[in-house]
Amino acid sequence: MIMGVLSLLGLYFLWVPEVLTRFHFWFPITWYGVVFYLLGQSCLFMAQRSVDPSRLVPLLGLKLVVLALINTLLLNLETYGGMQLLAIACTIFSAFLLNNAGRKIPLSSLVWVLLACCGYSLSDTCIKMQVGRIGEFGMESLTEQSLLSTCLSYTISGIIGALLLPWLSRQPVKVWKLAAPFSMAWMIGIVFLFACFEQIGTVNGNIVQSTRGIWAVILGVILARTGQTYLEEKTPWNIVFRRLFAALLLMLAIFLYNF
Repeated sequence: MIMGVLSLLGLYFLWVPEVLTRFHFWFPITWYGVVFYLLGQSCLFMAQRSVDPSRLVPLLGLKLVVLALINTLLLNLETYGGMQLLAIACTIFSAFLLNNAGRKIPLSSLVWVLLACCGYSLSDTCIKMQVGRIGEFGMESLTEQSLLSTCLSYTISGIIGALLLPWLSRQPVKVWKLAAPFSMAWMIGIVFLFACFEQIGTVNGNIVQSTRGIWAVILGVILARTGQTYLEEKTPWNIVFRRLFAALLLMLAIFLYNF
């Protein structure tokens, strides 16, 4: 809902006539992207109920497998060489290490993560197509293309949220305040993500995006050591180093994929 309001404000400044005159051109792929995104996001929130962020975020690297299958088997957009397949394997091995670094992830949470990966992967595929179509509106700047695509997507998300709101339990003002920083941070990241997918593709973009696993591990250590264990449980240093090694494998995957 909050991101929808922010997106409406953004549309005021980014509006071009093609949004209406070529509605049929950009809306269907944007709609599919939004639906798959919301499904993936819902599954991610379910997984986060029982899994620490520092373990959950790197596991989203499993999106690579889904995206590779989509691009090769369904869309025939890409083919992958030995180095690229090795990069994907590094990502999978990283996820395996994280699952064995400390308390095991419950099977139900792992299923939620895998479902989130499927939803996000399908959404990422739609995003790349969407930004490409928005680029045909005469916008030469990738920044403008990405901003407009983000605002269109999250305006639709906000509308869906507004329609669902009467069917959900009412939340206190505190909940909305807690959601606001997440909304701002997520939207800023999404603008760059849209641009990234348009420039280097969804698979390579997700390999680069997987480096957030390193930041999640580092932030997890800081939160736990400062006593905020309600966000992140305190873990021994040997587990922290194992998680860091798993996250660094993702850095290796970036190098291998672009070798």
